Amino acid sequence: MDQIKFQTKGSGIPVSNTGITLDYKKLISDVIRFWWLFVITISLALFVVYMIHRYTQPVYRASLVLLVDERGSDKTQANMMEGFGLSTAMRTLENQIAILTSWEMVRTAIKELDFDVSYYKTGRLKNTELYGGLPFLVYFDQESPQLLNTPIYLTVIDQERFRLEIETESGTSYLYGAEKYGPSTGKIHYSQEFNFGDLVETPWLKLRVYNKDLSRPEDKAYYFVFNSPDELTSSYKSSFTYSRSNDNSSIVRLYVTGHNNTKNVVFLNKMAEVFIRNNLERKNQIATNTIDFIEEQLLIISDSLSSKGTELSHFRTEHQIQSLSAQTEIYFARLEHIDATASDLYLKRNYYNYLDRYFRADTLFDSTIAPAQYPIENTSIFQQINKLMELNMEWHAITGDKKSGIYNPHVVELKSMMEIARRTLLEAIDNQKIMLNNELARIEEERRSITAELYEFPEKERQLFGIERHFNLNNEVYTFLLRKRSEAQIQKASNTPDHSILETARSAGQVYPTVSRDRQKAILIGLVLPFLFFVSRQIANNKITGAEDIERITDLPIIGHIIHNSKDASNVVEVFPKSIITESFRRVRSRLEYMNGDKEAPIIAISSSMPGEGKTFCALNLASVFAISGKKTLLVGFDMRKPGLNSILNLHHQEGLSSYLIGKAKLDDIIQTNSLDNLYILPSGAVPPNPSELIGSPRTVKLFEELKERFEIILLDTPPMGIVADGYMLARYADTMIFLTRQNFTIRNVFSHTVKQMLDEGITNVGVIINDIQVKKGLMGYGYYYGYGYGYGYHYGYGNGYGYYEE
Repeated sequence: MDQIKFQTKGSGIPVSNTGITLDYKKLISDVIRFWWLFVITISLALFVVYMIHRYTQPVYRASLVLLVDERGSDKTQANMMEGFGLSTAMRTLENQIAILTSWEMVRTAIKELDFDVSYYKTGRLKNTELYGGLPFLVYFDQESPQLLNTPIYLTVIDQERFRLEIETESGTSYLYGAEKYGPSTGKIHYSQEFNFGDLVETPWLKLRVYNKDLSRPEDKAYYFVFNSPDELTSSYKSSFTYSRSNDNSSIVRLYVTGHNNTKNVVFLNKMAEVFIRNNLERKNQIATNTIDFIEEQLLIISDSLSSKGTELSHFRTEHQIQSLSAQTEIYFARLEHIDATASDLYLKRNYYNYLDRYFRADTLFDSTIAPAQYPIENTSIFQQINKLMELNMEWHAITGDKKSGIYNPHVVELKSMMEIARRTLLEAIDNQKIMLNNELARIEEERRSITAELYEFPEKERQLFGIERHFNLNNEVYTFLLRKRSEAQIQKASNTPDHSILETARSAGQVYPTVSRDRQKAILIGLVLPFLFFVSRQIANNKITGAEDIERITDLPIIGHIIHNSKDASNVVEVFPKSIITESFRRVRSRLEYMNGDKEAPIIAISSSMPGEGKTFCALNLASVFAISGKKTLLVGFDMRKPGLNSILNLHHQEGLSSYLIGKAKLDDIIQTNSLDNLYILPSGAVPPNPSELIGSPRTVKLFEELKERFEIILLDTPPMGIVADGYMLARYADTMIFLTRQNFTIRNVFSHTVKQMLDEGITNVGVIINDIQVKKGLMGYGYYYGYGYGYGYHYGYGNGYGYYEE
């Protein structure tokens, strides 16, 4: 028997694996077909958004614009206090914001506001916090314990009376005056009526409630809560955010969020006020400390100046000497210069002693440092002081929160840096003191030398010289200090804050939940969920759904698409010759005639990868469509293991192919005619015990030789190639091999494996048919193709989309 020579399109080699792939046409088809699913999911998502907005407490945001001077008024102070060195620490914007949002700043603002008590109006769905224009006010005793964080319900009985109710399993009290927590409470079940203005006193409450505007009948149910200052501070501190207009700008926009819009605005304005006031107080504290230091020096020098002035006056009166000789004046000028230099050095040494005492004290970690400043030429000392002041500000910004600051991992590092900076500063001060003492010793030596030369002058003139020298020295130092004190006082009086408010706080709107954004999210979710469902359904589906799946697995040609058979008849070509399904078989016939060309009596084998794919059904109808074209056609039931042809044509217990192959029947005895002209059937016959051996016997070769002489078309109904090897043996005799798949039934992996095996066996003359296509399920392409193409010419329009139609 000659082997097949015809080569179909491509090599048939698999072009891709069977991994996760998507059929985009199918996705689009599902989207169009199940449009109502999108409507349902979008509606549900919008309903969820509505319920969230209905029951959720809204969160509002307020903003304030602040101009933060990073350097402060250093330059102005330096100009006004020329030679005095009154410069504050350099401040970066980050440090200033850290100070602004520090625990102590927030706590100070909270203390100055009336946030200790929060008022709420109860509603059916949610409770609303009230602030400003309150219907009633609670005045409480600052020195008595107040129950914290527990709703205290107030029910209006009439304009004169109300009821207080409390239900809690346990509670904590707080003494606002002493700023400390009071005793804890056990379970509380409390209900009592009072007149407005009466004192309400319990072990955990002491207050009065005043009616401001509770005359409306709907104003019945309220509650109020005493807030913990620590928790309130933490809450506002954590809600702070900020933004800069650009990297080079010190204009900062501050934000705070909360459930009450008005409280947010009030709090931001108070925070800015406290921050600016703190900045001014800090500057004034430096000036005050400087003035105090100068006055200490003035007090010391004023006594010496007064005594020397009295002594000089008495000496001149007693000895009638008013002036010194010219030679004495020269020595007097030299000593006066030495005394002035020594006096300046003594003042500087006193200032270094002051700094040494100030920075050795234990206040570095307990309070904000603001040391006095005095004119010294050593800029390194001031730089180190400024650095330590920066670290001190940062320390208090972090550790102000007694609950969280001490656990901040940066605190340990910052404390170490401050200790190092203090130690370095104290070492520098000690070195400066040593240098000053050496310089003073040198000056004293020079003074003694000049004084020794004065012994050559008359005694009275020498005495007058000494008295005048000390008086003039003290007078000059005193005058210098008076001038510097005046300058410091002027500076303190003219101090202005470094920072200013550009825009007072105002509402920035509701930030959660946001209606427009949440609706957009709901619509997006409503669109995405069904789409993900369709995608996941495709991914989870391991069945062949259409031509795209086959093309992703192999490049074997698809020679036909068989529409789903909704009829009771198996041989639809014979019973319904004008149906769309019959037209689909006609199209396959045309492709097979083209593929076989001019071959005489071509043998066409039909197989599949697994049972149940409609192999026998397609073989019968293909044989029928060849028969009605006028060709003498034979359908051979080579599936001797499970002969489906016997069941369809009711050929049970009759002799057939198996009888011929074992030599018990002649060919003429087993070939049967059919009601359809030109169609002949060679049934499988009884199920043999060894079908593969029978197919491989010489009788099979003889069978095909005889059949090719008798018939024009020979179709073989073979067993599934993915199950048994019979199909591979019969493929040797076939001119064309039809490999059948069934939509939404054939497993992709099984199909791919079977195709690979066929190619490995050298079977390349293969065409694929997709069977049982469900046009009515809206598969794009199939519905249009068959509804239009097969409908045309049979007087029933362009197809009804149901896969078949008869006149």
